[in-house]
Amino acid sequence: MDKNFNIKTIIIFAGSYVATIIGSGFATGQEILQFFSYYGISGIIGIFIAMFLFSFLGIEFLNRGRIVKPKDTMKMFTLYFGKTLGTLLEYFVPIFFFAVFVVMISGAGDTISEYYGLNRFVGRIAMAAAAYITVSLGLKKLANVIGNIGPVIIIFTISVGLISLLMHLNNLPASLEYFKNTSSSLNKPAPNAVISGLLYTAYNVVVLAGFLGGLGSTAEHKKDTFWGGLLGGVCLMLSAGVMYLAMLAQSEFAFSKDIPTLYLADQISPVIGKLFSIILLLGIFSTATPLLWMCSNRFVPDENPKFKFIALIITILGLIGGMFEFKALVRTIYPYTGYIGIVMMVLIAFKLFKWKREGKTGLEEMQAIENTKE
Repeated sequence: MDKNFNIKTIIIFAGSYVATIIGSGFATGQEILQFFSYYGISGIIGIFIAMFLFSFLGIEFLNRGRIVKPKDTMKMFTLYFGKTLGTLLEYFVPIFFFAVFVVMISGAGDTISEYYGLNRFVGRIAMAAAAYITVSLGLKKLANVIGNIGPVIIIFTISVGLISLLMHLNNLPASLEYFKNTSSSLNKPAPNAVISGLLYTAYNVVVLAGFLGGLGSTAEHKKDTFWGGLLGGVCLMLSAGVMYLAMLAQSEFAFSKDIPTLYLADQISPVIGKLFSIILLLGIFSTATPLLWMCSNRFVPDENPKFKFIALIITILGLIGGMFEFKALVRTIYPYTGYIGIVMMVLIAFKLFKWKREGKTGLEEMQAIENTKE
């Protein structure tokens, strides 16, 4: 049994996991609002479902990456889903990554414009440049950068949520009454909180399989991947849960805001609001950079001399795409990804059952896949 582990590695894995998921949707609070707060008290069920699934998937992807050591992270899709569907996903997923990267660039422009009154182009160019420079450092340096950002975002988000909740806890009964009267008019992503929690996790599977598989390949010990995945999933949804309750306690006001987390922070103090705007930008950055890395890595490994050039071309294209309206991009790109993710989770479960029954780890399959590629 593997008795070795590295606390620093576990924290970096967990932080990278969290930072990859916390993009503009999570950091602004819109994802938490729509997927959980819109369901009232029953939203807590969705929180726990998502926490379990995120923890399980984090452990699985990190540890499988440690075992199979993929040279091309996109081959993780062929490993899990077979040649036909896997090959299809190998081409679809980088396109999706690029599309979400474009959304992050656009969101950064809108964020800086709204908070600081600067031209949207300033925010978009700054975010694109920061993502490119970080990605140019390679996967290990990238993991260190965003791995350190993740814990900062979690600590700040939980702190703001807890303070806001305690400040307005006595308002919770009135807010729940308001929720009952307006619940039917809310545009919910799913019929109930259970499906909503499932959809929220599934939406992120497309991003996680490749990035965490590649990150896990840098691990030496099984316990690093286990505790990194578990800690990442729990911390992610713990912060979501605190924000969910804080928004629910102020549903009459928070539900009408484009950026409910900033509203909560401003209610505590304008200074806290300004600090939270920086956290929001860090959240966008920490999602944009892994997406850019995965897109670039699809063409050449990051140790290849051509990697930086490919990453630069993709960054420029992403910047051009990011000039479109943020909300329009979200409406166009996001809707069906959750349902694709649900299918992926079911197929992953079947694959894990097959490996367990046959006493295999996937290493032989990955070697065969990569040998065929060569």
